[in-house]
Amino acid sequence: MNERQNQESAEVGRRSALKSRIRPLSAQTPDEVFLPFLDLCFNWSMDKPRIEVDELRERDDAAFYFKDWGRDGDIAVAAYAKAPNGRESSEDSAAGESAPEIVGLAWLRLAAFDAVIEKSNEATSTTAGTTGTTAEVGSRFTGYGWVAADIPELSMAVLPEHQSQGIGGMLLEVVCTLAKMSGFPAVSLSAEDGNGAARLYHDHGFVTVGRNGDADILVRQLK
Repeated sequence: MNERQNQESAEVGRRSALKSRIRPLSAQTPDEVFLPFLDLCFNWSMDKPRIEVDELRERDDAAFYFKDWGRDGDIAVAAYAKAPNGRESSEDSAAGESAPEIVGLAWLRLAAFDAVIEKSNEATSTTAGTTGTTAEVGSRFTGYGWVAADIPELSMAVLPEHQSQGIGGMLLEVVCTLAKMSGFPAVSLSAEDGNGAARLYHDHGFVTVGRNGDADILVRQLK
């Protein structure tokens, strides 16, 4: 093989090894699995006041993304520090059994149906200034990146010491593939101004469709 072929072969091997470390999470995944990654999602900027994990547990906007995991439409994939063996999973860890560390997580959630109905009613009853923004944070919160009732919102984070290794891109591809297999027409997300992850999303087929406060709403079509 020439040098280029060697490099291509090495890249194929690297991607294959990385993909072997990515597995879906079950509907029984406990809340604690999501919290370190939700922390990174909310506290991505060092220029903003930090929101502590204990506060994230209680905030309605944060709870929207992980509480009562296993609802219809919930999809999550995890990147492990090493490839899991057999039935090892995050649930095994919760039961006290040894399992590889999760170093990256991408997950999708639909807004609750009744919250979407309430949001739709609010949109039809107002005439100015609110198009494209989410409802007030509270029990009817539909997500910062909400665009439609049948489009789940993506959240994703990789632990800092495991970034720049291709994990985020692989997680994106796997979770979008599962979303397409589940029949979803698209996936949305919210990317705040200044968040460098927006480039990764654009590179993987997401396009800006609107604004919500100081963030872009991005969508990737799956059909």
